[in-house]
Amino acid sequence: MKRRQEPQVIFVSGTDTGVGKTVFTAAFIRWLRQQNVPSLALKPLASGDRSDAEALHRAQDGAVPLDIINPWHFPEPLAPLLAARRSGRRVAPEAVLEHVRMASRGLDVVLVEAAGGWLSPLMEGMDAPGLVRALNAKVALVAANRLGVIGHLRLAWEAARAGDPRRGNHHEPRPQVVLMSPPRPGLAESTNPALLREFIPGEDVHEFPWLSRRLLRCDGSGDPTVERALSELAGRWSLAS
Repeated sequence: MKRRQEPQVIFVSGTDTGVGKTVFTAAFIRWLRQQNVPSLALKPLASGDRSDAEALHRAQDGAVPLDIINPWHFPEPLAPLLAARRSGRRVAPEAVLEHVRMASRGLDVVLVEAAGGWLSPLMEGMDAPGLVRALNAKVALVAANRLGVIGHLRLAWEAARAGDPRRGNHHEPRPQVVLMSPPRPGLAESTNPALLREFIPGEDVHEFPWLSRRLLRCDGSGDPTVERALSELAGRWSLAS
């Protein structure tokens, strides 16, 4: 793959907390590294614990220090903005942007995992839409395939589209939906993907097979369904040849 002057940033957000953002990000960064794409996965803000950042640390074989992956972390399990305030701290958007840019120097692709849902409060004066604009990032919207996901995803997808200044530019891909499959699909889970594609372009919806957190060390490597889902996404963003 031809080296870019600036890395391509993929911003991983979603409909809520606990929907699979870390599972997806960990699988994707391992896949990119296996394709020999110079890449990095970060989770700049974390609250409650650092388990998500530790999963990304393992997925990158410990090659990236945990404090680079996750420089800001707060003990209380709240939205990062509130968790920081209750810790007597303030996270400046400029500091987060500078950290991402410094950590990604010389790379082709950087995955930035957000905390919570698309409009969850992240820091003083900036949320996910602002970070996406500042980083000129493309967006992955992760959601758990379960009852109610159609409405949640339509809201998040439309909000992400509305906040993108490139909207209407056919050369820029729309937010990509990553629908995380459950271990045992029921009626809603089996019918959600087809219904979702009636409202969001089918090529923007990617079904990701079940991959439990205990399997994050291997991240589904070698599983053809996982590999196919990640390859399709990389193709939409022209990340790997």
